[in-house]
Amino acid sequence: MRLRFFCVLCLSTTCLSGSAAPAQTSSEWIIARMGGAVRADVTWEQVRSNMVVAFYQSNPDQRGVTPQGLDNLRRSVMAQRRAQAAAQILNYDLDGDGTVSKDEITAVMEPRARQMIHANGVQLEPTPQQVRLQLDKLVSDALKPDSDGDGIISRTEIQQEAERQAEQAGAGWQQNAAQFVPMSLDTDGDGVVSLAEYEAAVREEFNQIDKDRDGRVSASELSEFGNRLNEARQAAQRVRETQVRKQRLEAAVRGCDVPAAPAGARFVLLGAHDAKALSSAWIGNQDKLTYVTTVEVAPGRDPVYLALASNATMIWDIVGATGRIAGVVAHSETTLENTSDSAARQRAAAINPAGPQPSGKPLVGVMGVPREKVHFTAHRGCLVPASEATIKDGSAQQAAVLLLGRAADEIGGEQSAETFRVPPAMHFRDRPVRNAARAPTDGLGELVWREVQEEYPAGIARIDVESVISAHPVGRYSILPGRAGIAELVDTGALIIAGMSRGIRINGGDWKPYTSPDKFRITEKIRIPAGAAGTFILPRDIPVPEGDLSLVCLVSAADMKPVDGQRRGRC
Repeated sequence: MRLRFFCVLCLSTTCLSGSAAPAQTSSEWIIARMGGAVRADVTWEQVRSNMVVAFYQSNPDQRGVTPQGLDNLRRSVMAQRRAQAAAQILNYDLDGDGTVSKDEITAVMEPRARQMIHANGVQLEPTPQQVRLQLDKLVSDALKPDSDGDGIISRTEIQQEAERQAEQAGAGWQQNAAQFVPMSLDTDGDGVVSLAEYEAAVREEFNQIDKDRDGRVSASELSEFGNRLNEARQAAQRVRETQVRKQRLEAAVRGCDVPAAPAGARFVLLGAHDAKALSSAWIGNQDKLTYVTTVEVAPGRDPVYLALASNATMIWDIVGATGRIAGVVAHSETTLENTSDSAARQRAAAINPAGPQPSGKPLVGVMGVPREKVHFTAHRGCLVPASEATIKDGSAQQAAVLLLGRAADEIGGEQSAETFRVPPAMHFRDRPVRNAARAPTDGLGELVWREVQEEYPAGIARIDVESVISAHPVGRYSILPGRAGIAELVDTGALIIAGMSRGIRINGGDWKPYTSPDKFRITEKIRIPAGAAGTFILPRDIPVPEGDLSLVCLVSAADMKPVDGQRRGRC
């Protein structure tokens, strides 16, 4: 047994308080703001004049800066964006009836689609096909607010789009709110930062710089101030990162629609990237690789509420004292609609952390508890799978609080899980999954099976598809996923090993030479196993394999070049 990445919150609070980024102090805010004004030979009056600008930018009333005044700034930004969004759509309202049709958009966009094309500095007249393609794209983009797809942007849809953009503007404003006077400068606690309070705080920080109190910053004083300025800016960056993460989590849990964790139950959050056991059953479709993780429930009286989250498609097999289970929330970051361009998703999230979440329920299943006790999240992002990083930065716990109403009593996370035992949360690496099928030790695919056994020591779970509770269809793989499927095909002669890769694997400081089959010749019509990789040689008289070919390199036996229509990036 080895315990990794666990936080038992009833015994320790370090998982919450020790890793959370501290709020920026008033002193740090003033120093960071003062950075643009302080230079060698600058005077107090010059610094004061510069800093007072920030006070009046924070929308003070007769008394000073108030939370209401700051919130009015946010609401004003949202109102402007709301009006701009509605006006932009109504620019297409040619008949003035307050709605916009596809025909109206087309009429407005046609002149734009016919504009001259600039290529290599030369103006070219577009062809009819180019005009049509450009027009279709312009109309399609303008019709995005048409949520019901009837070809008309109704008054309700205009309002919804305007409100969506207003919320984005509000989230953006919140990220930049650090430029305004913080309410922590309200020293007398009356809910107002007066100009006198503000100037006194700024003067105090200036005096920390002006060591000789001559009202002027010398070169040596400026050098010392530079160190404090760097620390203040780093603190401000930590605050911004914390705010962005919180906004992203808040946006992600919207519409997830799962019941809150009951107050009287032991709330346990478990997470994994993937698992050390393969499933013989698929969820969603058989081109997705499905893993299995066991959750053993220890005997006891108190009810247990489980939140189970993974990055990959997962079946959670709950065994033991399952009568203690008060409820299960299951989540995965994999959906049928997942795009492979993770970098593009990350860029989009950075630009708009409050943006809409991808559609489609996550690919996840649960076994061992009654169907009425199992609930599935609505989309990606509803939970953050627990790991060393997400436990340390608090995001796994923060997402659980936002989604399920309270903090988890225990958190456990593994990169590749085998068996969790709860409560208390523990992880065991020496227990095969229920109904595990061990890999064969002989046959043509023996070398590949040996790799499967090393990679999936918990075995291949022989799953009864009728026992899996999921929001998606569940079926049995026609060919096992991953390298297990490759080994099956080699055993039957459908694949012949045609090449090896050799190298050294380093694991925990230990190194071990390896020889791995990575090139295979196809001898008959096959289906590529889910998640399989490698090079596959296709003879002329054999059809292209079925299944997901995105991870493989498929080459023609005639010239060893990628088969037409296949991705060259894997070759």
